[in-house]
Amino acid sequence: MRIMPIAAALAAASFTALLGASPAAAAAAEDEAITWSVRPGDEEGQDGRAWVEWDADPGDGLTERMVVTNHGATDVEFQLSAADAYFTDTGRFNMLPSDAESVDAGTWIDLPESVVVPAGATEVVPFTITVPANATPGDHPAGVAASIMSDGAGAIGVESRVGFRVMTRVEGELAPALGLSATASYDDEINPFAAGTIDVAYEIENTGNTLLRTQPAVTVSGPFGIGSQTVQGEDIAEIAPGETRRGSVRIPSAWPLFTYDVSVSAEPLAVSDDLSIDGADVARADVGIVAVPWPQLVVIALAIALLVWGLVHRRRERERVALLISQAREDALAEASARHSTVAAH
Repeated sequence: MRIMPIAAALAAASFTALLGASPAAAAAAEDEAITWSVRPGDEEGQDGRAWVEWDADPGDGLTERMVVTNHGATDVEFQLSAADAYFTDTGRFNMLPSDAESVDAGTWIDLPESVVVPAGATEVVPFTITVPANATPGDHPAGVAASIMSDGAGAIGVESRVGFRVMTRVEGELAPALGLSATASYDDEINPFAAGTIDVAYEIENTGNTLLRTQPAVTVSGPFGIGSQTVQGEDIAEIAPGETRRGSVRIPSAWPLFTYDVSVSAEPLAVSDDLSIDGADVARADVGIVAVPWPQLVVIALAIALLVWGLVHRRRERERVALLISQAREDALAEASARHSTVAAH
């Protein structure tokens, strides 16, 4: 029997991982798809939220509910799990895989190991969040999910998870901050009449304790501000504490001006009006690069060489002509003198 898991389009988010474990049992008809959704809710069912988000003091607790709906035609036992969560480089929210150990907010969540959901039915599963008394202030991302295992190649099982995020902001001193580093290089063109490009790579790290968003800006300028340009980097919708994002931009039409100053800046911003932040400094990274106009210098050198050659050749021609004229004068004088001597003898 082979189970074909499909994450329902109704799910708030889906998480799929390859795990080196034996497939868990899940009842289904031959070649029948298992389709399910998981949303936050209350005792009555879904309540319209996409995820759980709450503020808490250290030691606080909260009871929430996950609503698991089986859209298939077969009863299914779903495995339930909670884990630390993170944002991928593309901004997608994801949970740690099942074989990775959670060390933060994923360990604060207590929920049943599994739930059996009849075909076409919905089960409301309570779970609790308990914030430790020594929890640090700031945002702590986690997630809950319902999953099944299906046969994979050989002994490899495929775990399909559907779930939603659980975001806990622990009250206390919030410290929104970003760290930034950058590198840059100049690429010239062989054609001396074409401008080159400046490539800038940067790395942004959330060094604070709050969830942030930002959009980096890259500014380049030559000596005395000549050729100044500003280009926006890719928008970072969400970056959690401790996470890093990398990006790059290309500055076109940059003429070689011997040197360029490159400045990358990123302002820490709140991800929503409900999660406001204050006093966050703009992160900056500055780097200088060399942009020697080698093709143009070669053209200038050739032009100077041609000019010098022309001047030398012209001077030599003048000297040659002057020499010929002088020689002609001497020859004429000599011929005239010889004729005068002949006439005098007669």
